[in-house]
Amino acid sequence: MRLLSKYIEKVTEYGVFASILIVIEKLIKISFFPIGKYLCRVDQDKIVFLTFSGRYECNPKWICEKMIQKKMPVKYIWGITRDLKIETGDFPEQIQTVRRNTVKFLWHLSTARIIIDNNIGVASLGYRVKKSQCLIETWHGSLGIKRFDADVNKDQKWIRRAVREGRMTSYIISNSSFESEIYKNSFWNPAEIWKFGHARNDILLNGDMVYCENMNKKICEKFNIPLGRKLCMYAPTFRDDKDLSPYTINFARLKVALSDKFGGEWVILVRFHLRVKELLSDNEFPQDVYNVSEYHDIQELLCIIDVGITDYSSWICEYMLTRKPGFLFATDTEQYEVKDREFLLPLTELPFPFSANEDELITNISLFDEKEYVSRCDNFLKEKGSVDDGNAAERIVNAIQKII
Repeated sequence: MRLLSKYIEKVTEYGVFASILIVIEKLIKISFFPIGKYLCRVDQDKIVFLTFSGRYECNPKWICEKMIQKKMPVKYIWGITRDLKIETGDFPEQIQTVRRNTVKFLWHLSTARIIIDNNIGVASLGYRVKKSQCLIETWHGSLGIKRFDADVNKDQKWIRRAVREGRMTSYIISNSSFESEIYKNSFWNPAEIWKFGHARNDILLNGDMVYCENMNKKICEKFNIPLGRKLCMYAPTFRDDKDLSPYTINFARLKVALSDKFGGEWVILVRFHLRVKELLSDNEFPQDVYNVSEYHDIQELLCIIDVGITDYSSWICEYMLTRKPGFLFATDTEQYEVKDREFLLPLTELPFPFSANEDELITNISLFDEKEYVSRCDNFLKEKGSVDDGNAAERIVNAIQKII
């Protein structure tokens, strides 16, 4: 009955003929894995990359960039989502992009020697890794604020997939002793941990002034942001119930506070999680507030901003590496811990000034002490055993070369 209901939905949306083709394609894909797993021979020179968005971003991107730089003689296959629109220059010419909901991509997945994933993409596709293949999990956070293990995650479907992915993973990449323990206590206890640092953080430590200036120009031109302005990014995480009220903030007041404290003219960049951005439109933002949610690489944004603000998103723990001012602003902490996720550690242990309301945020900005803040960042990273030093991609690619 459930299958019939789903088919009727497809007919309504796509029409009878298209729906039949969709069903046939699905049957082919379902039967492909058990057959292809044994019939498809592994290509020792093929590497498949997966990110949860399908875009060229996150740790897989920067691992791939290092491989291309080292001119590794391998085939680069990138699994993109069905709805992803690719523009010229989005991917290096060495990469072959393949829609990951197709039989062609399943064949590449079945024949790759190395699979690099930043979420639970392999398990979500229903694939089971062969003994002759190597699945490397990079994850997409750093140090982290939110728990995501089975005891606190309410999405049972996601948990089942994470358990499967954990069992199939050969190596998982960590950037700290703290993060390594999180992996052991969640889904990746069987996997060997490479405490190499996160490849995507290298540019936060290695980006020189010219690089950052060029990046600033590229991003400002893309979103029509006036050059020469100081940039503050507000990038909160999602809420499971899709409630938008926690994101209410007086941007005009925020700009005044930033100008009073740090000087200069400011614009605000907002970057929302994939689960949130679809609920918003650019028309909802006032002048001098730019929605950069569609920008593919948050690390490049972290390179150019002067101040960062979030609620519970782990990107702030990576932004810490730059030692530039970062702030936590969350009006629903108690509700969030009950409804969404518990925290890995008390928010007050993080080096960022915490604000439970807008008045506190304005006060924390006005009282910001750079020397004290940098000292807290240094102590936090040391205490958590951080190994990010700008050479993570080099270490990761060297290890992959040995496997190949």
